[in-house]
Amino acid sequence: MIAATEYAIVRFGCTVTLCATTESLDFTPPPAWYELDAESAHAAMASRVLLRSTTPTLRFVPNVAVQYFDLGTTDVIDLAEIDTSFDIGALDSGTILNHGVRPDGNLSVDEGTYRADGEELRVRRSQLAYLTPAGHSMLSILTATTADGDWNSMEFEIREMEERWIRTTTPPSGVA
Repeated sequence: MIAATEYAIVRFGCTVTLCATTESLDFTPPPAWYELDAESAHAAMASRVLLRSTTPTLRFVPNVAVQYFDLGTTDVIDLAEIDTSFDIGALDSGTILNHGVRPDGNLSVDEGTYRADGEELRVRRSQLAYLTPAGHSMLSILTATTADGDWNSMEFEIREMEERWIRTTTPPSGVA
């Protein structure tokens, strides 16, 4: 489970619904990244999944998963009230490397490492809480994962996608 969605359920009593991405939310990834088909992304509990093509093919394929959760008509989550790094710390051998929250509480960024299937992985997870123009509270999460040893060569592209995701996701009226 995701700490922020658990918080929303407990604090606000809301129903959390994973939403499909829409054309207006789809940012353009850097050239080497390609999109997984929507059915596979949804099966992976994501709204959208981007994969990084490499030559030679890496043992672990770098990926970015984007999730859009509709919390209904409730307050916007203040991510400063939650330790979102728990999401990384709960993983197998999870080690938190960095945790930060924007002063307005609407954006948190966590970085860490963990193990999966014998691989040492590096993860960066950004969570954005906002209100849609229709009055729905939303939580969007961008999770980027690479093999730990490949992180330095992928970090620029990941941060570039993160910036595009923030600009595309934030409603014109701004993050509430």
